[in-house]
Amino acid sequence: MKLSIVIPHHNGKKLIFECLESLFRNTSIQNFETIVVDNLSTDNSADQAKENFPQIKLLKADSNLGYSGGCNFGAKIAKGEYIIFLNNDTLHTNNWIEELISFLDNNPHAGAAQPKILNAINKDTFDYAGGAGGYIDKYCFPFVRGRLFNTLEKDSNQYENAKKIFWASGAAFIIRRKLLTELNYFDNIYFAYMEEIDLCWRLQAMGWGVWNVPTSKIYHYGKQTIKENSFKSHYLNHRNSWILFIKNSPSFEKGFMIIKRFILDQMAVVYSIFSFDVNRLLAIFASHIWLILNLRLLINARLNNHLRHHKIDLIYKRSIALDYFFKRKKYFHQIFE
Repeated sequence: MKLSIVIPHHNGKKLIFECLESLFRNTSIQNFETIVVDNLSTDNSADQAKENFPQIKLLKADSNLGYSGGCNFGAKIAKGEYIIFLNNDTLHTNNWIEELISFLDNNPHAGAAQPKILNAINKDTFDYAGGAGGYIDKYCFPFVRGRLFNTLEKDSNQYENAKKIFWASGAAFIIRRKLLTELNYFDNIYFAYMEEIDLCWRLQAMGWGVWNVPTSKIYHYGKQTIKENSFKSHYLNHRNSWILFIKNSPSFEKGFMIIKRFILDQMAVVYSIFSFDVNRLLAIFASHIWLILNLRLLINARLNNHLRHHKIDLIYKRSIALDYFFKRKKYFHQIFE
């Protein structure tokens, strides 16, 4: 079998129905399977999806496994040479899957790839999650071509070249199944947010490239399962950024990078206070408490991650937060191209 598509799902009948209808309408591929992993939905949406789209394989988890756990659950029964991980709040364009498969078929050095991801509501604007490909700075703050923090670019064909990127968005990306198995799947410690960055980091350490393929295009609603600007959203973002940093950072520069990273968090605290963002403020403190309570777990994760010793290109050597907020660099081309 050429392809398996894994869709983690947690509530939202309209979302999963629109996603599946769009998916099956926009591909001519015959030999593929679609696996929907239900993360303990409470609205019967997964069962109704199976009734309306009997061709899907429905897996039901006994608990909410999050994005990472849900994807792993589905991937472990997948039979395809390639696996596409797909959010349930995406809409698709004609032959977007064929373009991704063709790219991997014709580029044996590429291990994973993502489509161009635009916003499902403002269709001429890059989406927050993925845009035209993800990057990361040395403090493990992620950013994308087409979006720096809350500045979203209009798509005026400025990123139409296939380009090697640091990470592919979990909203939609394709990976060779044999590589996913070698990497031992997503790291479940993340639950949601940044697990795809961790996976792509490890993939590159093995010598494989991650690419953006702009001839493939989808639309993404975003922030549907975990609401935007909620405590949970901020908490997972701050916590997981630290996990990524501690687990994968190639060097802490004798501890100075840890101090600098903590100072950046304190700047976020000050920003939260002045912007009256209580959710963000509480989430930062909660993430720090989690880090303290799980320090041994994080140290073990770093010690066991031998891939971090491999040289990785495309890590931005400065702080994207300082460039954005203090140097007023609002667009990707100002900092990377």
